[in-house]
Amino acid sequence: MAPEAISRDSRRVVGLRASITIDRPIAEVFAYVADPGNFPVWNSAVQDVRPTSPDPLRVGSTYAMERELPTGRAVNQLEIVARESPREFAVRTIAGPTAFQYRYRFAGEDDATVIEFDGEVDLPSVAGLTQQLVRRGVEHNLTTLKLVLEGGRR
Repeated sequence: MAPEAISRDSRRVVGLRASITIDRPIAEVFAYVADPGNFPVWNSAVQDVRPTSPDPLRVGSTYAMERELPTGRAVNQLEIVARESPREFAVRTIAGPTAFQYRYRFAGEDDATVIEFDGEVDLPSVAGLTQQLVRRGVEHNLTTLKLVLEGGRR
């Protein structure tokens, strides 16, 4: 399950890939992951997510996301760029200090769901250490998501 990091260019855009299997039906997993309001439960950096557009949970919907990072508090504006139930969900930042795009693809496997995560993060120039922290964070967050959905902790 360890995320694979790929350095993209001199701007230090890093690609991350990871996957995890969750022993829950695909519709349930998709509904939970594709609701940004649930991010604070399973993403360790996210403190709060608030809708900033009138129609949440649709492509084009926007959110304010507050995170606590090693460098301090950060607020980003997010936009849902893909939401195809139950197969794909993606968000990207449209404003704020940290640029990223996260895409989750879902596949049903019996009563379980495989999530394939692809992300791109624009890291600061000290990317060696930061890249390792981001990789560990992705792995930790997916593991937490699995525990939440399989254990019913919400």
